[in-house]
Amino acid sequence: MGYHVNCVKRAACVALLCLASAGAHASLDCAGSRGGFRIQNGDSWTGTDKLEHFAVSAPFGAIGGWLARDTDHPVVYGTLIGTVPGLLKETFDGTCRTDGFSYKDLFADALGALTGAWLAHWAVTYTRGSKARTFGLRYDDVF
Repeated sequence: MGYHVNCVKRAACVALLCLASAGAHASLDCAGSRGGFRIQNGDSWTGTDKLEHFAVSAPFGAIGGWLARDTDHPVVYGTLIGTVPGLLKETFDGTCRTDGFSYKDLFADALGALTGAWLAHWAVTYTRGSKARTFGLRYDDVF
């Protein structure tokens, strides 16, 4: 019974994560009409747009890493979960006549999600005992 409740809680967190991505990715509205699917080729690898994609995806990767903390590969799964909102946004952009799917934006999303998942795995601790749960930050004083 407890496993089922945990799965429901995690699924609810993922659903909220996807809903929150709509607000986090600023340019979700399509100025033109929709139709077909376009790939954007003219965008740059650098610039504030890529930094925004990285910064928005990093917390999603951290949350994904936390959701996958009990698995064998929390960073991998956290990265995949954290990249989903960016993939959805880019797919949405691909249907705009004035925009297009940007694999460069998606790469920045994946890199941000990887960074967030890795930081969450490296720095966040969570232990569950019979009477208590502990959530905290881990650090080492050895460099």
